[in-house]
Amino acid sequence: MRLVLLTLGLAASFAHAQDEEPDPTPASPVRPTRAKSYTSTRLRTQPQWPLASFELSALLTGRANAFFGVDLVAGVPLGAPVKPTRRERVASGWLVMPLIEASVGGLSGPLCQGARVCGDRFVIGPGLKFGHGVGVEREGGVVRPVRMLYVQVAALGGIVDVSQAPLAPGDAWWEALVRVRLGGHLGVLDLSEEGGLGSIVSLNVAATAEYVALSQFTRGFGFGGLVGLAF
Repeated sequence: MRLVLLTLGLAASFAHAQDEEPDPTPASPVRPTRAKSYTSTRLRTQPQWPLASFELSALLTGRANAFFGVDLVAGVPLGAPVKPTRRERVASGWLVMPLIEASVGGLSGPLCQGARVCGDRFVIGPGLKFGHGVGVEREGGVVRPVRMLYVQVAALGGIVDVSQAPLAPGDAWWEALVRVRLGGHLGVLDLSEEGGLGSIVSLNVAATAEYVALSQFTRGFGFGGLVGLAF
């Protein structure tokens, strides 16, 4: 009997001691931070050339008879630029670009027999561009080759209209030619986060040579150059 009473007394004392323990200190409330969060896909994607590339240039070519006008190029760059390290922003690499080239302008020379301009020329056709480009990686991993050395070959066909030529007034004929150019894009490697106009547009300069294989009066080789913009 005494053992039972002693056990009950110890249990009551232990329960009373637990009731007298102080409450634990409440946890401090967590305040939301206002620090800016940055989400960038630059380090999560592989560098890549843009989906499309364009050129707009003034073109002068010829030998005995000269052609001067506007040259347009649209293509799809293929290849994979690389960076020295993962956190570098400048990337470079080789590219191959299937393209469409078109030229429109006027003719001048002995064919005009004294007239300054005596005809119109329009040619268009497929081509291929091969070069090595350098650019700055932007959001999404896009690297536009603002600096590049390249070789380009195009097979062009179209029509020449010499409505004002004394040699053949009111005449027109089909023309087919192969045009080769060696040139470069001269741009700025803009490392700023925003990226100005220099990160999109480059000066395009090239020397050109062409061979007119099919023509009524202008068959043969021609040489010249172009200057314009690439973007």
